[in-house]
Amino acid sequence: MEIKNQKSKIKKLGILIIILLLIQGCAKTVTPIVTFGEQMIVTVTLRGNFDVINNRYFLVLASSASLNIPLPPPDNIEYEMIEPGTDPISGSEEAYYLNYYSTWNGYSILEPGGYYLVAGPFVQNQTNTRESLGFIGNVNKTIVFNFDLSKVFGTTIPGNIYFDVVTVDWPDGHMKLPYDHLTSTNAYISKVSGSVVNIDDGQDAALESSLDIISCKAEIE
Repeated sequence: MEIKNQKSKIKKLGILIIILLLIQGCAKTVTPIVTFGEQMIVTVTLRGNFDVINNRYFLVLASSASLNIPLPPPDNIEYEMIEPGTDPISGSEEAYYLNYYSTWNGYSILEPGGYYLVAGPFVQNQTNTRESLGFIGNVNKTIVFNFDLSKVFGTTIPGNIYFDVVTVDWPDGHMKLPYDHLTSTNAYISKVSGSVVNIDDGQDAALESSLDIISCKAEIE
């Protein structure tokens, strides 16, 4: 009987030690801290060198999947890819705001003067301020949009940031039609710091090389 009691005590002691070890292990478990980024960097690679004399390059941003842009032909031959507040050659200004600009939170553009950022909301007859993000630098196949998220979304940065990149032919006195944009539908990236999204856009030999997007990388820091 005494041996049986000793075995029972040893068994109970073993169970107690296991419980204590489990409690200690749980106490050491650290809940990961999620940090949100403040900076968005979008790197666009073209098939040829970018050309700001004959083209324009847009990065459009939104807080929801309702982001909408004028599509390249043949899906669209009526609406131009122009900045809010610009008089269109084709289509009514009201239609641009209703169908497109109202879905944007902001955009960045690369043009002869360099990179610019414009925050919404975009309302007809309301002026929006352009902010310079920097000069062009060396002309090559890579375009880099780099900006603070707060400058577009203010203090309420959405959990997911939707975006599209658009290349636009820019002839004087004629329609400014988009010629390429990201093939990924509703491309977006999480605002969590360290998030990275890579998009392969392929090549289109029918396009001028300076208008042909072949890849895009978005990062949050």
